[in-house]
Amino acid sequence: MLYTGRIIIRNHEGLREEQPWGWLNHLVCPQTTGDPDFSLSEATWNPGAVRGPVTGHEAFHCLSGQGRLCWWPRGGDQEPRSTPLQPGTEYYIRGDIPRVIECANTEPLFGILLSCHIDRPCHAHAFSHAPGVGNLLHYHGPDKWVEPLRQDFVEAMYLVEGPGCIASADPQGVSVRDYEIDAGSAVYHPLNTLHRQYHPGTSERPNFWIHAGYYHGEGRPTAGVFDLPEVALWQRDR
Repeated sequence: MLYTGRIIIRNHEGLREEQPWGWLNHLVCPQTTGDPDFSLSEATWNPGAVRGPVTGHEAFHCLSGQGRLCWWPRGGDQEPRSTPLQPGTEYYIRGDIPRVIECANTEPLFGILLSCHIDRPCHAHAFSHAPGVGNLLHYHGPDKWVEPLRQDFVEAMYLVEGPGCIASADPQGVSVRDYEIDAGSAVYHPLNTLHRQYHPGTSERPNFWIHAGYYHGEGRPTAGVFDLPEVALWQRDR
């Protein structure tokens, strides 16, 4: 499949949606990319507001504020569990696990939310590049195996702090073009598209991205990297 749609969605081009608990700014979503399988959005909780209970495969990276994630293991037949949310907290929750997310402070809770609309695990992890550093030009597709990792993986990137650039190939993979990304903007990397992310070296400060996506393949879903439990938690201190 050759993708010919948009690969960069600037912040003001997102679809802003008011919720009873706050706001969603959908950046990578079916309406902007034509991909019906997942959405990457900025999520803002108003102080004291609660989202949920909700279900569906979901990953989140907290960028600011304080909150709490509460979930019911095994579909709700056990006592709920909870964990605090703070800057750097990441979680993945399996689709059948009910959960609520609340803003537990007088300041808004803000982060990057990835929702997978099909039955596949997903993630939203932080990473950064030092000045002048980046990864190699590569692609993800069902025919690519690297070491033990299945690379049938669809990606989205959100630039928290620049400078950040990407390179992306034309649909035929013949020529590659570089793009400078504005902070607060998102990038879409569909299957079989050559791409890379890098720091152009125009600043002495490292950049900061949220790398998100989901495993596209059939069979045993492993998010392309490892088996995930019903709830997975990480703390990514910058």
